[in-house]
Amino acid sequence: MWAAPPAAVARVAERLGVTPAALRLYGKRDQTRSDHLGQIAKYLEWQTAPGGSQAMKDLEQFLLDRAMEHDSPTLLFNLAREYLMAAKVIRPGAL
Repeated sequence: MWAAPPAAVARVAERLGVTPAALRLYGKRDQTRSDHLGQIAKYLEWQTAPGGSQAMKDLEQFLLDRAMEHDSPTLLFNLAREYLMAAKVIRPGAL
């Protein structure tokens, strides 16, 4: 399990009107983080990109075009990240 910096936890707790200790239990229910991610994405007007979706096909074409110009995996990863951010698409997890 990852831990957030104490200053960040304190700031979030303050904004939520709870104690920092109350946030320790966040995410104990498996579905909580997924539910909240969906709510946040909807609020911010971002979309998910399941395999085979149009968003993923667009990303694949974008990367194919860039791969013809560059052969650095790190550069291609960063270009993909920037592309997805600009398109408001949540980056899929690594397989």
